[in-house]
Amino acid sequence: MSGESVTALPAQLLRPGERRVSLIAILASAFASTLTFAMSTPLLSVRLAAEGHSGSTIGFNTAIEAAAILFFTLATPTLARRLGVANALYLGVAIMTAAIALLPVWNSLEGWFVLRFVMGAGIAIHWVIGEVWLNTVADHATRGRVVGLYVTTMSAAYCLGFPVLMITGTEGLLPFYLITGTVAASALPLIFARRLIPSLPVEPAAHYGALLRRQPTLMAAAVLNGVLINSVLAFFPVFADRMSVGERAGFGMLFAVALGNVLLQLPIGVLADRNDGRDGRKLLILLATLSAGGFLLLPLALSSLAVWPLLTIWGGSFGGLYTVGLAMVGRRFGSGDLAAANALFAFTYETGTLVGPILVGTSLDLWNPYGFLAAGGSACLLFLLIALTRRV
Repeated sequence: MSGESVTALPAQLLRPGERRVSLIAILASAFASTLTFAMSTPLLSVRLAAEGHSGSTIGFNTAIEAAAILFFTLATPTLARRLGVANALYLGVAIMTAAIALLPVWNSLEGWFVLRFVMGAGIAIHWVIGEVWLNTVADHATRGRVVGLYVTTMSAAYCLGFPVLMITGTEGLLPFYLITGTVAASALPLIFARRLIPSLPVEPAAHYGALLRRQPTLMAAAVLNGVLINSVLAFFPVFADRMSVGERAGFGMLFAVALGNVLLQLPIGVLADRNDGRDGRKLLILLATLSAGGFLLLPLALSSLAVWPLLTIWGGSFGGLYTVGLAMVGRRFGSGDLAAANALFAFTYETGTLVGPILVGTSLDLWNPYGFLAAGGSACLLFLLIALTRRV
């Protein structure tokens, strides 16, 4: 089937009701797919550990999914050009649903390596095209708020994943049935809003290098966000335990970080809209500075009540890098480059999620327990060096 050739309908030509329906469909689908990811990742790790597999094996099994996401983010614009945007979205959901449904059927380490790679492909397709659609729906005046609402929705789904898994447990088929049903349900809002899914002039992905050179600070912000999100998720409880706070308190503090990511994205989006997006780079610098400050102040506040508001602001700050960055993608790239720019933004974010835990974990081994703080703070400072020495 050939791809669509019709230019995407500009957001300002959408009627208010159509814009609302589109946004609801995007948010509902993103919530369901993110909840799927938030439940499946710990579930599979726990099941593999229960079968006696080593930590490194579990790590590689998790990494194969991330590797697939990395590869398919860059391939997605070409896929959308060939299949059409709506068909590519449905394909992404179908791939995720089939892969998850087959996990308890092909219940072997080798099978899970294959299926998690396939699942990663579906996640990448759904993720990239969903964010391209989001950026076409958002009008210029409210883009930051729309993206803030989108990131809030995904963050809430992440927070909900673990409690849901606590209720279902990790044994038996029930969690797999629930996850399969959840990801399949993410297709329903897409079907409901099918006529509003835009046709995009998606170009071949041969110009990613040129896009990166045009907006290095923007893409560096995505890398930093990926580094911090995944590293804090993986190592904050370990750091807290080694600082004699205790593992249980460490998980509570991690929830405060996640709560900040949920609560502060919409205000950050409003702030991004205040000056019509002209100072997006300055806002990224502010958020990175606050993130670096969190790493600096954390050991001083860890044993006091001040740690709770600090963690909430800290989590919202480095989470806001994604909100502001994605809004800037929509503002700074035209319709011909939008899909490729969104794919590159997702690729650089995912690169950070892969590289970050390796660097932070190594730093933690070299300087226990302060290597966690040193590596995270250094990543923030490196971004600030790029942002302050580049005009874009």
